[in-house]
Amino acid sequence: MKKIEWGYLIVSYLFLGGLSAGLYFVSALASVLQKSGEDTAYKRIARIGALLAPWPVMVGCFLLIFDLGRWYRFWKLFVHIRWTSPMSLGSWLLIAFSVVAVLYFYAWLTADQRAWLFSRVPKRLSFLHLLDRDISGKQRVLALIGLPISVGVGIYTGVLLGAVQSRPFWNTNLVAQLFLFSALSTGCAVIMLVLAWQHEPADSHGLQLLYNLDIALMILEFFIVVPYIVHGQLSVQAVKDSLELILGGPFTVLFWVFFLGLGLLLPLGIEVFESLPVLLSRATVHYNQRLTAVTAVLVLAGGFLLRYIFVFAGQMSKFN
Repeated sequence: MKKIEWGYLIVSYLFLGGLSAGLYFVSALASVLQKSGEDTAYKRIARIGALLAPWPVMVGCFLLIFDLGRWYRFWKLFVHIRWTSPMSLGSWLLIAFSVVAVLYFYAWLTADQRAWLFSRVPKRLSFLHLLDRDISGKQRVLALIGLPISVGVGIYTGVLLGAVQSRPFWNTNLVAQLFLFSALSTGCAVIMLVLAWQHEPADSHGLQLLYNLDIALMILEFFIVVPYIVHGQLSVQAVKDSLELILGGPFTVLFWVFFLGLGLLLPLGIEVFESLPVLLSRATVHYNQRLTAVTAVLVLAGGFLLRYIFVFAGQMSKFN
C-alpha cells in the first residue's frame, strides 16, 4: 500500500480553490445575465459571489504553502514557468485568478465600503489612497475576463491529481471534469446559503436561477461519476483494482452513501422538487428557507467528501 503523502491540508486546498472558482463563475454569469441599470436578483447574486470569491482560494493557497516540506521556499514556484509542470502552471493560474478576483471584489464595493477600507490604511502607506477609485463600471468586463480563468481553476484542481500517473485511481481526465462541475456547484451552494440566511421576498427569482444552474451541474456531475466507474471497469487491471476502494473497500460507504447519496442525489432531488412548480407553471415560488439552507450544506459537504475520497483513495492505489 502506498504511503499517504497528501492529507487534509491538500483536501482543503482543493476544496477551497474549487469553491472560489465556483463563486466567481456564478457571480460572473449573473453579472452577464443582469439587465443593465436594473437592481435585479441577478445583481444581488453577482455581488454576493464577487465579495466572497477571492478569500477561499487565498486560504487554500496558504494551507498549501504550509503543507510543503520547506514552506519558506514556496517562492521558487514563481521564478520560472515550466510548461510541462501542472504545479508550475497551476501556481501562475492561481495568481492570475486571485488578482482578477480581488479587482472584481473591489469593483462591487460601495463608496462607503471603500471609505471604510481606506480609513484603515496606515499613514505611512497613504500613497495607497490613489487606488480609491470607483471601478463599478468595469464589473461586467472583469466578469468576462475572469469567467474562463475561474473555469481553469476549477479544472486545475482535478488536473493536479490526474497528472500523477502512478496512481490508477486518478488516471483519467474524467477527474478534472468531475472536480469542475463539483466546484461550480459548491459556488451555487454558498450563495444559496447566504440568500437563505438573509431571506427576503425578492430572493425567489435569484434562487430560481441558482437552483436551475445547480440542478444542471449536479446532473452533469452524476453523469461523470457513472462513466468514471464504467471506464475504470473496462480499463487495465490496476485501474479495476483501484476501484475496489469504492466498490467494497474502505471508501465504499463514504462514496456511495455520503457523497453520492447525501451529497449529490439528495440535494438534487430537493432542488428538483422545489423547482418543479416553477418549471411547470412558470410562476414565482417562495422557496423554503430552511430547505434551501439544508440543500446548500449537503452540496458543500458532498464537494468536500469528493475531494477527501479522491485524495486518500488515490494515494492508496498503485500500478503493479
